[in-house]
Amino acid sequence: MSIILFSQILNTIFFGILGLVIGSFLNVCIYRIPEGRTIVKGHSMCMTCGHNLGTLDLFPLFSWLLLKGKCRYCGAPIASRYAKIEGLTGIVFAVLAWKHRDAYILLHTSLNDFAKFGILFALLGLASAAIVAMMIQKDHGVGMYRFSVFAGILFVIRIVLGFLSDNHLQEIFTSAAISGVAGLILIALLILFISPLKKSLRTCFSDIGRGITVQSYFSAANRGLRTSDLFFLSVSTVIGFPAAVPCLLAYTIVRIAGRKQTFLRYYGIVLAAAAWIGVLFFPNSIF
Repeated sequence: MSIILFSQILNTIFFGILGLVIGSFLNVCIYRIPEGRTIVKGHSMCMTCGHNLGTLDLFPLFSWLLLKGKCRYCGAPIASRYAKIEGLTGIVFAVLAWKHRDAYILLHTSLNDFAKFGILFALLGLASAAIVAMMIQKDHGVGMYRFSVFAGILFVIRIVLGFLSDNHLQEIFTSAAISGVAGLILIALLILFISPLKKSLRTCFSDIGRGITVQSYFSAANRGLRTSDLFFLSVSTVIGFPAAVPCLLAYTIVRIAGRKQTFLRYYGIVLAAAAWIGVLFFPNSIF
């Protein structure tokens, strides 16, 4: 085994462990952000007895396994979802790190190598935001606009890193523009035709012409749908074309499926999974 391959394996393991730690933090974000609480202060505690958790209780994934899914202090069951989020984040970080294993910083590296390393971290940040967004939407049936803003910030960071790397900025902008425009067209078609088609064709076009369809979409009752659509558009744009193709296809299917009240909370999970597949298996010039 070469030194480079051995270093890549070790670094991938490191990122997997880092993902477990970040996953523990994401659990805090998922729980606190919708409540408007700070995510940087305060102790973690048992949700049953309220006892502050000690160091031995806070090892991501392993503490849950060693304690057999129960609180050390009161014996109450601890939801397995916390361990699942930590494990999922660890796997996502490890796989993405291995995919970008040529980005690891070694001695005597160039500015381009540092840029590649920064691009990897931007991708991991996007993956983390997708995990938090999908779980908040699953729990509350509505997303949050801030995750779309965060995705936009990561795209700006990616552009800045593009000045330092070998990537051609024109290719990055072209890739993002194609997926962004495709996403906009898709959302426009879904707004105009999916819900109205449940009515007669004549009534459908009448509502579109009078603006009733658009007004309904921007009503307070459809806030959850709008936050989901915007995050879909943001993620699709950031990962670029053709990586966004699975997102476009999967999101179209779940939006057309109907029964918004039932499926809306799962839109984020479908989007995150599709984006994961796109980044891993479709070539792109952004990530």
